[in-house]
Amino acid sequence: MHGEYDRAMAPRLFMTALHLAAVIVAGWLLLGGGLETVAAWEGTAWPEALPARRWLLLACIVVYFLRVNVTTFCLLKRRMGWGEAVLVGVWILGIHTVFAYFGGTNPREPGSIEAAAIALYVVGSFLNTASEWQRKSWKEQPVNKGQLYTQGLFRYAMHINYFGDELLFTGYALLTGVAWMLIIPVFMLAGFVFFNIPDLDKHLRQHYGAAFEEYAKRTRKFVPFVY
Repeated sequence: MHGEYDRAMAPRLFMTALHLAAVIVAGWLLLGGGLETVAAWEGTAWPEALPARRWLLLACIVVYFLRVNVTTFCLLKRRMGWGEAVLVGVWILGIHTVFAYFGGTNPREPGSIEAAAIALYVVGSFLNTASEWQRKSWKEQPVNKGQLYTQGLFRYAMHINYFGDELLFTGYALLTGVAWMLIIPVFMLAGFVFFNIPDLDKHLRQHYGAAFEEYAKRTRKFVPFVY
């Protein structure tokens, strides 16, 4: 899809509909009695998480929904196909539901780990959206047409937006208070390192040539100052 520009709305609207369904399901689980209802269906009794954890999880879900909509409808100019829309929509629906389910049944009182989780979520959200917004603003200037963007937050890592996503989902997973939820950001990290980044780098190298090679030599790929 890289390099293909198409603002067709149908796939974007479909993905957004799935994301909205995820918000509704998670809200029902966390604050609408959903977890208790599911426990009754299963013939069991889940411990109930403190309201603070439930509200924090729902806040993360709503903020992510709003941010993704800004990216989808304002910042993303490349083509989004139906395959991508379905895959991303189902992935988001699954993550929100799983995090709400297990985080919402964790009775442990939030503490220092959850404070760090919130910090990671906020910083990651900022890195992702702010970097994309900076690039969009720069690209819209006629004098920069056809040039590779290497400024703003992208000075610190070639894929700082992906790094932001990795941070926020790590924080989101930690906020559930369930250690094995960290498998989600681990899978995401593998996807970024072995699939998303190589695929995008291939496109950028073909499109920008020497400018990209020079940028790659002086800039970390994913984690600022590290890798």
